[in-house]
Amino acid sequence: MGFALKSVVLPVLAAVFGALFAPSPAAADDMFAGFVVARVCLPFASRSKSFEAAMRAARDMEFRRPAGDRAPLDPWASEVEMVSSDGRWRLRLEEGPVEENGAEIYVVTCGISSNLASSRELGQVARLVVGRNPRWSQHPEIPWRWDRRTARPEEYALRLDVTEVPGQRPVLAARGHYF
Repeated sequence: MGFALKSVVLPVLAAVFGALFAPSPAAADDMFAGFVVARVCLPFASRSKSFEAAMRAARDMEFRRPAGDRAPLDPWASEVEMVSSDGRWRLRLEEGPVEENGAEIYVVTCGISSNLASSRELGQVARLVVGRNPRWSQHPEIPWRWDRRTARPEEYALRLDVTEVPGQRPVLAARGHYF
């Protein structure tokens, strides 16, 4: 009798505890977006990963090019958009020169977005990624922007921000500015 009770009770208790302590779907999405930012976006924006290496890292996280996109990828492409395997997340990698304040600078951007994530939720993901790291500071005038202190601020800057353009989905982006 004792063996039969143990063989039923233990699996039931394990299932109950597993359900209680498993992350909710929203928290799991936040963790996924945070992993993408930490493993793909920040290394790409800081130039510790090349464009090709960032694409490989995104593929390792099960991102693919959109289903309708059949054109071959130009070997000198400076932007690519990818979609997660479940179709809920979009990842955009881009790099190139940009005119800013009358000077041409090189900008590297990696952004993640979803139709199911609000700008507030993406901001919370950014806050989780940044954590309490003293190298990151929240911008005083822009609520969903964090700037990273760099060793050579006259050469480059690293930023994590959430932007929302009317009519488009909000984007959490890591941006590297190289002067």
